[in-house]
Amino acid sequence: MPINDVQYDGPDGSADLKKLARHLAWGMERNALFVYLGDGVDLASTSERSAFGAGGFHETTGKRLERAAMEDVKDLYRVLGPTKGNWLGFVQGHHYFEFSDGHTSDTLLAEWLGAPFLGDSALGYVRFKKDDGHTASIKMFLHHGSGGAGVMPANAINKLYHMKVGYPAVQLFLQGHVPQLGVVKIDTLDITDTPEPVIFDASTRFVACGGWSRSMQQCSNHKGRKQGSYAEKAMMRPGVMGGAVIRLKPEREQQGNKSIYQVDVKVTI
Repeated sequence: MPINDVQYDGPDGSADLKKLARHLAWGMERNALFVYLGDGVDLASTSERSAFGAGGFHETTGKRLERAAMEDVKDLYRVLGPTKGNWLGFVQGHHYFEFSDGHTSDTLLAEWLGAPFLGDSALGYVRFKKDDGHTASIKMFLHHGSGGAGVMPANAINKLYHMKVGYPAVQLFLQGHVPQLGVVKIDTLDITDTPEPVIFDASTRFVACGGWSRSMQQCSNHKGRKQGSYAEKAMMRPGVMGGAVIRLKPEREQQGNKSIYQVDVKVTI
């Protein structure tokens, strides 16, 4: 289950931690494994980190900023905490806070949750092994995402679609960044390199993994006056609230008098 774009900005902010907690609990009841695709906390964006670095703040000011950022990280960890040990890995996004000791909000969460921190993108795989020794695996590409969401539903998938050229063996591409849920499947075939070759389904799925931050809020205000978020100001469409669920199940597929053990993929959005 991908988790991304919570963009937690404090207890009175736009992130819906209660809904996220229910989603996580549903996954834990089914012994799900999670992947983190970035932007867990809102502080700070790429430009804001550059400003902090060049700001020339007094040491005490820097420490106060770090204390505030740490509170946000701890608040988010309280929600993610029950999933400790069930993470495949973390990739970072655009929003994260960099502390003076070199840790970031993402590396801390990864460390506290017992997950490997994988940097900006990752290639990985999930392998299943049967008692008879047969194995089945599926390769994945993980990235936070980049660029604008656009207007049309397919825009969230466009960059992932082009990544297939560089990673032809990958069958599952996951990204966050744009607050959209969507999946596009490309049906393809492959053949085993065995003495008695078997043609099998090698379809690829591109998944936009949603988010947990409200882009529009009724009666939102700033300093006592009616005012929306940057998404509302930029005339963006409302962002989705929710995440994708990906079921991987090893199955034996029969092809005439031959068979192959492979991973069946179902994506629910």
